[in-house]
Amino acid sequence: MPGSTRIKGVGLTLSVGSPAVDYKCDVTAATITNEEKDSDVTTFCDVSEGDDRQFFLNITAIQSTDADSLWSYIWDNTGEDVAFTYAPHGNAIPSADQPHFTGNVTIGDRPEIGGEAGKDNTYTFESQWEIVGTPVVDRGV
Repeated sequence: MPGSTRIKGVGLTLSVGSPAVDYKCDVTAATITNEEKDSDVTTFCDVSEGDDRQFFLNITAIQSTDADSLWSYIWDNTGEDVAFTYAPHGNAIPSADQPHFTGNVTIGDRPEIGGEAGKDNTYTFESQWEIVGTPVVDRGV
């Protein structure tokens, strides 16, 4: 039996908003992570329903003040809830082996602007968005 297919960092799509806009040309890294929810009390129902985790969409992208850039989208829409689709394989249509991850996110804080001096330096920023609930794995079935 051959090993599992590896995801490589050559194809990715990250679409946000409605209508959806793909920002793959601005994104340099994207991950979905989760951690225990900050809560003063977690009930047994929360745990049994899988509601004890907070999911995040973490993005690293280029800084660009172009009106249609991801940087500008975040700056203009901080705090808003929007739909997202994350396709780590870069495929347009989800499949059993190349799923899409979908849901809603709350756009994080306004991104930073600027960086170190240098004629060849390209400035980037990091942004963390809270995913509302648990992301859905869409296997196209």
